[in-house]
Amino acid sequence: MDQNTDTAIRIKVDPANPGQFFACCGLLELADRLWGFAEGWFGDELFYLNADGSLAELLQCLIKSPPVEIARLDNGLSVKPLIAPIKLMISDAPPKYIILDSWMCIMIDKGKIITAANPPWNFWSGQQTSIGIWKKLRDALLKQMKQYENYSKDDLFNLRIPLTGRFGFDPAAAWHALDIGFSPNEQSIPVASSPLVEMLAAIGLQRFRPLVFNHRKSFIYSTWGQPLSVSVASAAATESIFVSPAVKYHGHVIDRGSYAALDYSNPL
Repeated sequence: MDQNTDTAIRIKVDPANPGQFFACCGLLELADRLWGFAEGWFGDELFYLNADGSLAELLQCLIKSPPVEIARLDNGLSVKPLIAPIKLMISDAPPKYIILDSWMCIMIDKGKIITAANPPWNFWSGQQTSIGIWKKLRDALLKQMKQYENYSKDDLFNLRIPLTGRFGFDPAAAWHALDIGFSPNEQSIPVASSPLVEMLAAIGLQRFRPLVFNHRKSFIYSTWGQPLSVSVASAAATESIFVSPAVKYHGHVIDRGSYAALDYSNPL
């Protein structure tokens, strides 16, 4: 394991922000899908990534191709637009793609196999759809990348832009309904959000699934302090293995009217 922080990609992270934690996991996942072996680790309020490419190349994966909605699974089951999986092309030569569907599950209801929402990761409702949210985030990220000349600096997670739609992974963008008396989501009020955190967190959750409690309102995840490949890191994130130095966090889901989102986590 090469823990050379001088050559690694680095980005500022607050692991108590679960959206930023899962976004780091998403960076590691993207790098592994694109270039093969990659390693990542947490340390000194930074996330480090050793890979055979640049941060700019990883960010281009998020915007280079429009997403594709998957309305019917390979097994023939149909999916409602609200929670439909998203197919994201990340490379043309050779063709590579990621399917994003952490917000959907397959279950048996009254003896019938169906697709359904997968709490706690399906925070949106009403007229919003998974692909509609991704498209808004993608447009916002494009706008940000044009606005900032040096977009590859290490504090990207803290660059925000007003948005009316988001997945709900980044609590830094959140307004609690009780604080203002109503939900900005329900009123279509733009809220300063990080499109990069929201998009990368959606990718990270494909493999890095934390330990979720039975009530589906809280979960446990952990950082790891040594360079790990994506498969081993996903085990460390769920505490299947312990890789010190590490900090364990208790994450929470909060409600905002008919919507929900992640709150800041508490270190354990």
